[in-house]
Amino acid sequence: MQIQIMRPRAPSIRRRFAIFAMFVLAGASSAVMPEPIDPAKARTLTLWGLDGQQHRLSEWQGKVIVLNFWASWCAPCQQEIRDFVAFQERFATRGLQVVGVGLDEERRLRNVQRTLAINYPVLVVEPTHDSAVLRAWGNDSGEIPYTVVIDTAGRIVHVHRGPMSAEQIEQILLALLGQS
Repeated sequence: MQIQIMRPRAPSIRRRFAIFAMFVLAGASSAVMPEPIDPAKARTLTLWGLDGQQHRLSEWQGKVIVLNFWASWCAPCQQEIRDFVAFQERFATRGLQVVGVGLDEERRLRNVQRTLAINYPVLVVEPTHDSAVLRAWGNDSGEIPYTVVIDTAGRIVHVHRGPMSAEQIEQILLALLGQS
C-alpha cells in the first residue's frame, strides 16, 4: 500500500477574491444590513421613555427614524448625541425623528439628557436586558453606539456599529429626506 502525500493546492483566483471580499465586507459593517431584523417586529418595540410614558416605535410611522442605542458611560455615544440633537433640530420639520435607546440606569440617562439638552425621545432599557434588545436589532456583538435608520415606509435602510461622523449621518439623512 502506497500513501501519497498531496500538496495542498493554492486557492484559485476566484476563491482568493471571494476570501478577500469577505474580509473587506466584514470591515464595512455599516453598509451591511443584518438579516435577523424583522421590520414588522421592529415597529412593535415598546419601551418606557424618560418622559414617564410608554412609547411604541410605530408612533413615528411615516417619518425617517434614527434609532440610536447608547449608554451614559460611552464617550463616542455622547459625541454622536450632540450631532443627533443638531440634526433633530435641523430636520424635524422635514420628517426626521431621532429616538435614543439608553442602555443604562434611568438616573444616569437623565443626567446625560439634561447635560446634552437632548431634544428627542429617550427610551430606557435596563442594563440587565440590553444585550437581548441589541441582539433583537441585529447587534450580536453588543457594540455601542449602534444606529439603525428606518425610512418613511418602515424599512430598515441602514445599520451602523460604532460611532458615526456628522458627515456620515448627514449624507444618509439627506438621501432619505431630500436635498432641499
